[in-house]
Amino acid sequence: MQSLKRFLDVVFPFAITLILWRLSLPIINPGGILAIIPIFYYSFISPRNEFLPMAVVGCFLIDYNFDTMLFWTAMFCIAYAANYLQTAFRGAVLSRGGIYSFMGFAGACLLILGLRSFFMTFATAAILQMLWLFLLTTTGYLIWLKIGGSS
Repeated sequence: MQSLKRFLDVVFPFAITLILWRLSLPIINPGGILAIIPIFYYSFISPRNEFLPMAVVGCFLIDYNFDTMLFWTAMFCIAYAANYLQTAFRGAVLSRGGIYSFMGFAGACLLILGLRSFFMTFATAAILQMLWLFLLTTTGYLIWLKIGGSS
């Protein structure tokens, strides 16, 4: 039984990332955006060294669904490098389960995408979609922390 628990503990981050990416629904999980939650959590809050390649692949998959050329991957790599380049703010990143750092990361990424889309189309729907995605990912992250994030 102990070996099964250990196996599930190792496989869980990989499997949930792929499942969340694959379960892409127009309103609830557009573009598989909710896959960014385990990617962020297991890369920054509860880091697992073996998960880093999967995090990069997961960001590629989100880029594929969003039809953005390496945007999420580049933003993840920038955030990963900035996070581990400094140590002075590591406590701030980890405070309250990392919700504020996740909101900052997701908010910055979605703001860039939303403003780009707005200025390309001059449609306010782009801003509303950006706000919806921010609300969706933040709520998903809070649920993640409540249910299983304390592993």
